[in-house]
Amino acid sequence: MKALVILAILLGVMAMLSPRLSADKTENSAKAVALNYAVFRNAAFQYALSNKPSGVIVQSSLSLPTGWKALRTWSARVQSGVCYVYGTASGEEVTAARELLQGSLAVGQALNGYLIPDGKTPVPSFVPSGNLVSVVAVGTN
Repeated sequence: MKALVILAILLGVMAMLSPRLSADKTENSAKAVALNYAVFRNAAFQYALSNKPSGVIVQSSLSLPTGWKALRTWSARVQSGVCYVYGTASGEEVTAARELLQGSLAVGQALNGYLIPDGKTPVPSFVPSGNLVSVVAVGTN
């Protein structure tokens, strides 16, 4: 009987902690995606700034860390001297990326053709609405 009471108490404690553990897992997952994006983003920007390409930047041309694997399908493209790095991400992942990149106005979510949160930076139609996106001017050759 005592064993059942102790078991019931332990199950109760586990039930109380379970939502918090789940929230931590979601937050850590969002941070992992944000970091993964930031690594790709930085490599794409470095490539674009050094090479002044036009069009799609293929992942194989980037200097990514050994063993790095994309957690999402990240894309990079230069158009009219501006590099756009983008990909599908949840709201939590967009927030985590903005926090990781210290609230930069050059990173956010593409909505209705603009970069949110500033709402002033235009985003071309090849970046799907709702995507996590970063924008930087890289010039042209």
